[in-house]
Amino acid sequence: MEEKIIATLITTFISEFIKQSKELFKGLEDEFVQLIKNEISNYLEKQKNKYSYVKTLLRGNTPVFLYDIYYNLKINNDKQDIKTDNIRSIFKSGKYVTIIGDAGSGKTTLMKHLFLNSIYTSFGIPILVELRYLNDYKNSIEEYIYERIFENKLSQNQIILERLLEKGKFIFFLDGYDELNNELKQKVITGLSSFINKYGNNYFILTSRPYSGIEHMPLFYNYNMSKLGLKNGDIEGFIYKQLFTEKELADKIVTSITNNRSVHIQSFLTNPLLLSLYILTFQNNASIPGKNIYFIGEL
Repeated sequence: MEEKIIATLITTFISEFIKQSKELFKGLEDEFVQLIKNEISNYLEKQKNKYSYVKTLLRGNTPVFLYDIYYNLKINNDKQDIKTDNIRSIFKSGKYVTIIGDAGSGKTTLMKHLFLNSIYTSFGIPILVELRYLNDYKNSIEEYIYERIFENKLSQNQIILERLLEKGKFIFFLDGYDELNNELKQKVITGLSSFINKYGNNYFILTSRPYSGIEHMPLFYNYNMSKLGLKNGDIEGFIYKQLFTEKELADKIVTSITNNRSVHIQSFLTNPLLLSLYILTFQNNASIPGKNIYFIGEL
């Protein structure tokens, strides 16, 4: 997806939002509705700029447009893989989901994609909450969410904010439950449960590494990050996406993986971070050792 298209879709989002929210803004003067429209538009534009560009392992400190290098990752519920190209697919089972994945499995990148996707599919107003910041925060998660909304000047009017929350106009991305201090986790769960009880019409995505205990969160459907597959073309697709301007190099790397019969090496490459390290190592050495222990040594 091109950057210009995303900018156009923000305008479409605002038009759709206002159209669908006539009842929400009933009784308000046109000038006030226009103010709300401007606040939301400014917020979405700011967030689009923030999350559309990323720094990657392969490009160092040079920001790159997310969709130039983003390969559509999948999640699974132990029964089937679920595509994530459209955020609506994530919420087919319910409004509250957890996404669990190992380090380097692509959770953060997936969150950025879903954040942007929620805008250009007119699905809802995205709010990202990085849970690690609650470690140094004395108040509740509900108060923190309010502060995030007011900080971003999304709505400066408490009554309008309450209306938006009650009507379920938001998607909350709660990232990194595993990064919370252990003594805070129960407090956050209790606060989040209370917030959902009040504003349950909104959508919630909660991410974590495995074994954090979040999989026991009531009402939430659990999904796992799917590994990249060799036979289904994931690994090849990921490589070509990362090296979109270097097809010859991508060809060589794909060939090196296809010809390498080492199950150990292939098992490492199912993780996006380790596959990126493989690509980086190949760039530097033009070859990869045959055994995983030597490959790790190169890293």
